[in-house]
Amino acid sequence: MGRVRRIVLTHFHEDHVGGAQEVAALTGAEVVAHGLEAPVVRGEVPGPPPMYEDGERPLHESALRLLPRGGFDRPARVTEVSDGDVLDFGGGARVVHAPGHTDGSVGLHLPRHGVLFTGDAVAASPFDGSVLLGVLNTDRDRAVSSFGRVAALDSELVCFGHGDPVTVRAGAALREAARSYGADV
Repeated sequence: MGRVRRIVLTHFHEDHVGGAQEVAALTGAEVVAHGLEAPVVRGEVPGPPPMYEDGERPLHESALRLLPRGGFDRPARVTEVSDGDVLDFGGGARVVHAPGHTDGSVGLHLPRHGVLFTGDAVAASPFDGSVLLGVLNTDRDRAVSSFGRVAALDSELVCFGHGDPVTVRAGAALREAARSYGADV
C-alpha cells in the first residue's frame, strides 16, 4: 500500500473531518479543503447548521450522538483549494466546487479515469442504491444546482461520501437523478 500524501476534505462536517488531524499527524499528509471550508475545518469559526428537510432533524441528532464526547482534534494547517484546481494524483484530480451541502463543498473529478467523487452533494440510498440529493444541506436550491453541475461531468464510476458507488451507467444515473430534482444538466 502506498503512503498517504493528501487528505481531501469535501466539506467541514464532523463525519468527514473527524480523523483528518490524526491521520495527518501519523502520515505527514497534507490536509486539503475548499477556501470557504478551511476556517471551519481548522475550528476558527463554527459551520452553519443545515436547513432541515422533512425527517432530517432526527437523522442528524442520532448521527451527532455517535461522535466522540470530547470532540476531535482539528487540523491546524489546511491547504486551500478552489474550483478548477488540479491536484497531482489520479492523472489530475480536478476540484469541483459544489456548494449547497455546505458553502465550500467540493467533489473531485478524475477525467482521465472517468471517476467522480461527489462528497455529500450526492448520495446513494442505503435501501436500493438509487442516486439521491445529499441530505442536511445548508441551501437546498444551491445543492440542486450543484447536483446538476456534477452530473454533467463525464463519469463512468461515481463514488459518494455516503452509500455504495455507482459502477454501471454512472453518468446516466447521475444525470437522470439530477433532472428528477429539477437540476439543469
